[in-house]
Amino acid sequence: MNWDDLRFVAALSRAGSLAKTAAALGVDHTTVGRRIEAAERALGLRLFTRTAAGYVLTRDGERMLSPLRQVEDAVLALERGVHAQRGALEGTVRVTSPETFGIAYLAPRLARFGRQYPALCVELLPAGAVLDLSRSEAELAVRFVRTSHESLRVRRVGEVRHGLYASAAYLARHPVRTPGDLHAHPLLLPSSGVEVAWLAHLSPGVRPAFVSDVSLALAEAAQADAGVAVLPRFLGDRTPGLTHVPMPREPGQPLWLTVHRDLRQTPRVRVLVDFLVAALRADRDLLLGA
Repeated sequence: MNWDDLRFVAALSRAGSLAKTAAALGVDHTTVGRRIEAAERALGLRLFTRTAAGYVLTRDGERMLSPLRQVEDAVLALERGVHAQRGALEGTVRVTSPETFGIAYLAPRLARFGRQYPALCVELLPAGAVLDLSRSEAELAVRFVRTSHESLRVRRVGEVRHGLYASAAYLARHPVRTPGDLHAHPLLLPSSGVEVAWLAHLSPGVRPAFVSDVSLALAEAAQADAGVAVLPRFLGDRTPGLTHVPMPREPGQPLWLTVHRDLRQTPRVRVLVDFLVAALRADRDLLLGA
């Protein structure tokens, strides 16, 4: 048996499709199909059934999944151990974050970090999905949620506050002075979150006119005079043409920096952790909208 084929079996069991598995592993989808077939031939078992919803494990596949995951975890632990022993400030460090925070806040700062350490490559993965650090999908994560796992080390590194914004032209035509006024305005909101709960408490019964879970999209809509948007303060205060609309008790979300325990003292990871902690501390007023 080619043990590497089992890596494709484990990845397909998580992703559910050849295309998603190929994207996760950085290969062509035909390669995934070929490796799955090779694993099935070597084992003499049918591991997957193709359905309208994607690839589903057969009973034989389900029975071997648990020991397969143990093998995969052992290999990943070995890989992390090797990386941790490398003392040079070189190689690639992957950072995952929510989309808007990654693009609007982290990207320029990580690029600045890269100029300080030219032998390092920082790969930013601003993803809607939560990437798995225990499976080496990334080395660092900056998130609004605290991840609970015994293999991860989590540190609170700041807070992001949210507020209401609209274009200057929109507010000139349609002023917003009190929470009660919001009923008369098109609201540009995420589908859920502390911001939505805050707005519902602030002005009960308000309904959105436009919904997106990507704050950059809400900011673009607000710039187009589409209405009043809920945005993180670091984005709204820096977006040209938008005006902050003060409201009571603006909500905040804690920021958590997460790293795998096996990598936290690796020099290339450690230096980036220190850089991000310092940057977030220096930008406290920007993140809070102070």
